[in-house]
Formats: sequence, C-alpha cells, structure tokens
Amino acid sequence: MKTKPLLILLTSLLIVFFLLGRELLPKGDPVAFSPLPAASKTVLVPLDGRPPCTKFVSDLAAIASVEIILPPKASLGNYNDPGSRELVYDWLSYNLASADSAIVSADFLIHGGLVGSRLPLGTAEDEERFFAKLSSFKTEHLQKRFHVFSIIPRLLISDQLIPDSWWQWHLMRWAELQDVQNTFGDPVSFAELRSFDDEIPEEIRRKYTALYKNNRNFNHKLLDLASAKSIDTLIIGQDDGQPFGLPNLNRREALFYLEHNKLVSKYHTTRGADEIACLLLASDRNRIWNYRPKVYVEYSSPAMAEMVMPFMPCSVGETVNEKITLIGGQIVKSSEAADFALYVHCGSGESPKLLEIYAERLKQLVSGNIPVALTDLTANYNMSETLFPYLISNDTPLVRLAAFAGWNTVSNSVGTAVAQASIFTWQKKHLPMEELPKLHALNLKFNLERFFDDWVYQKALHHRLGNLLKIREIDPYTLGDSQEKTAHYIKREMSVYKNTLLGSNLRRHSFYSTDSRDFYLDSLEIDLFLPWERIFEVELSAKPLFVVRRK
Repeated sequence: MKTKPLLILLTSLLIVFFLLGRELLPKGDPVAFSPLPAASKTVLVPLDGRPPCTKFVSDLAAIASVEIILPPKASLGNYNDPGSRELVYDWLSYNLASADSAIVSADFLIHGGLVGSRLPLGTAEDEERFFAKLSSFKTEHLQKRFHVFSIIPRLLISDQLIPDSWWQWHLMRWAELQDVQNTFGDPVSFAELRSFDDEIPEEIRRKYTALYKNNRNFNHKLLDLASAKSIDTLIIGQDDGQPFGLPNLNRREALFYLEHNKLVSKYHTTRGADEIACLLLASDRNRIWNYRPKVYVEYSSPAMAEMVMPFMPCSVGETVNEKITLIGGQIVKSSEAADFALYVHCGSGESPKLLEIYAERLKQLVSGNIPVALTDLTANYNMSETLFPYLISNDTPLVRLAAFAGWNTVSNSVGTAVAQASIFTWQKKHLPMEELPKLHALNLKFNLERFFDDWVYQKALHHRLGNLLKIREIDPYTLGDSQEKTAHYIKREMSVYKNTLLGSNLRRHSFYSTDSRDFYLDSLEIDLFLPWERIFEVELSAKPLFVVRRK
C-alpha cells in the first residue's frame, strides 16, 4: 500500500526526535498572547453547525480583528435534524442591533441547513418569509452591511433517501445528459436522455426537475433583491458537482443574469458551499480596508491548472481564479509583485521523486520573503499524493505558512486558503508592531488545526477508521453509542502524529522574528470531538504554548 513508506518515514522521524532529545531544539521563556482587540462585530447565520461553517469563520474573524456572533449551538441542528429556523430568526433580530454587519445563509433560514436544502425542507411560504424578513432587517438597519449566500443543491443522493438512492446512477446520468443537451444538442445524447425518461419513475424525475426549477426561481428573486440594493454582497454557490449536470444550468443562468445586469462587481456565483462564509468575511474586510490583494499563483505542475478534481464541475485553474475574484483580489505574474503566493498542489499518482521536487520548490518559496498559502490536495484522497510528508522530510518551515488548506474539495480548500492569506497579509502590514506576535500566533493556531484536521485526520486516519468501524459492524454515518469512543480513538491515534510533527518540524523553526527576539511553538494539546453522528468531519481545537528566545 502506498501509505506504508510514509508511515515508516513518520515513525523514523519520531524515533530520531526522541534519540536526539529536546536539548537540540530551541529553548526560551514562555509567552502568552491575548486576543487581538476586535474592531467590529459580525453576526453569522451559518449554513449549518459544522466546523467549516462556524468555527473556521470565527477563527479567521479573530485574525481579522472581528468578533463573530453565532446563534446558540443547539439551534443549528445535527446532521439529518434541521436547525431551528424560528429561534434563529428571533436571535438574528435581537443581535443585529449590536453588530456592524451580517453574513446570512438563506438555506439555513429556509431549509434548516445544507442537508435540508437538498430535500428540500422549505416551502414557498418559507421562501417568502425569508425575503420579507431580509427586507425588513435591511430597512431597520440601513447602515449595516448584509452579505447573503445561497446554495444550488447537488444531485448526489444520500444513501438514506429511499427509493431515490436506488436510482442514483440513473439520475446522475439523466441530469448530466440534460446539461449536455442544453450545451451541444447532439442527437446521440438526446436519444440516451429519452431512454432514461422511460426508465426512471416519473414521480422521481418530476421531484428533481421541480427541485432545480424552484431553486432557479428562488435565485432570480434573490438576484432581484440584490439589484434593488437590499443586499450588499450576494454569492450563489454550487454544491458538489460534475462537469455536466442540472446544477450547472442553474449556476450559468444566475451568472448570465449578473453579467447582463452588470452586477458582477458585488454579486457572484461560485462552485462551492462550506467555505462561502469565510470568503464573505474576507471580501467584507477587503472592501472596508480598500485592499485588493495581489496574488501570485503557482501550481506544482502546470498541467494541474487544467485538472478537474473529484466533486468539481470545472478545472482547478478556473476555481482558483474564481476564489481570488470573490475576495476582490487580482492575479499577478511574479512573486515579487504579490502580497502573497498561492501554491496549489493536486496530487494524482505522481512518483515520489517528482513530489520531492515539488516540495523543494515550495520550501524555497516558504523560506523567502513573500507569505505563502498552500493548498495541498489529492485526487484519490490518499496521503501519499500530498506534499505534506515531503515538506516534513525536507524540513520546510511549516510554521511560517501564511495559510494551509487541504480539507475537502478544491473549492473548499482554495476558498479557505485565499480568505485566510488575504486577512493575514493585510493585518501583517497594518497592525502596530507590538501586535504582530499575536497575529502570527493566531494564524499559526489556525494552521495547526488545518494540519491535524485536513492532513492527519482526513488523509491518514479517516479511511482506516472507516474500515475499522465496518469490521466491528458500526455504520460510520450512524455511530450511535459509539460516537464518544470513536472520538477518543481518533484523539489517541492523532497524538502519535502530533509528537512526530512537533519534534521533526514544528518546534524547530521560529514562526515570527524581530531584530531581538524569535518566537517558537513549544508544545501543543489537541481537543476534538465528532460534531455529528458520523466520522466525515471532526471539530478540532489546537491549544499551543509558545516561547520567546532573545537573540
């Protein structure tokens, strides 16, 4: 198995660390950092209660000197249980008065979250109430900025949704052929489409046709509201997709509306869902700061820009350009002219030698003067295709990364990375000197959580854990009484990687330096639990301790 040499490498590094002893690593005086003072407040109605939709936004806001106000956790739902829309409407009405801006998920207030929007749970009356409430809030709070996002649902049917799931492949192909027909109109695809019309039960076809028709009509109403200046920023996202499919038709129609009405400066479409609140936070900050970050983009291989990764309807390069546009950024051709570099890796079976070359190039960038954001992805969800183990091996100073992401799809990861790097680089240039150690420590804390969530958990542990649960006849998506025990197992397994990474890399390099002092990560504790009754995601909190060493 490909992962075995990497596990051997990590184990060897851990042994070397203990043999050499801590005395070879830098010592210093303990230092504690208080939070950056919040300059503004933003209320957030998240897509649902998962960490990317809540914790990621709060953590990035702390780096941006913004306080995020979230609804009570119990109101945000749990997996197949929708959130409490009534409670959150009341909560939003009460908390808007003390905030400067709001980031609002339409899908939560109408359907109770992302999962509910795929069914859908909301009715026409729920949609009308949403528009009425949103207009009322804007009228009552004219000076506050309202940023809204809505998601075009995917056609990837849950296994629990019977009998629809029995027709999963047929429905996916049927949806794909409709987009192919709309784009090319060839007779061969038309004939195949008609055959699916005969094969898939009419009531199921009618259900999914109505889902996308209703979503398209809702998007048009949302765009009309935006054009009437009732929304300051609007993003219509597209959940997991394929190069062809019904969701693509809805996104293209929304994009055509924006382009036709010359609204693309503030209102956008994008491929993605979970990362959109982070992008809206960064976009809002950049507009307030009058910051248009210059981004130098480099791919580990030029061919990667043209790749279409899993769950994506477009190429990696198109996704990267889209996310940079969403934060108000601009792509530049040289790293010298950039505010930060975005290094994008999408592994898909390259040889270890080639990955070593990519990692050496990235080490050069990170060791230079320009802040570097890294998106480290794998087409086959295999740790052996990522750069991360090679960066550990070649002693790249990982603690100096401006951003790191590799947690799911290209859109999720690139969106999170550019949002973080944009916020961090602005603050780095404009905060008082005495605040900069705090900034770097906060940014490192977020990166540590990404290292151990995006790479250690998602790439090294998740697949193995799923197989182990199945052997024990436990459904990874319905953990039941095993939820707490499973979280404990993950934490225990993660401690091995934590000790390895600390000793072999993370403690070896200063994460921030001045003329007289170097700041280091000294130790790290990790708390985690499973937010939903499944192993798809963990909620992970890093608790780092730092030291400062005088030069």
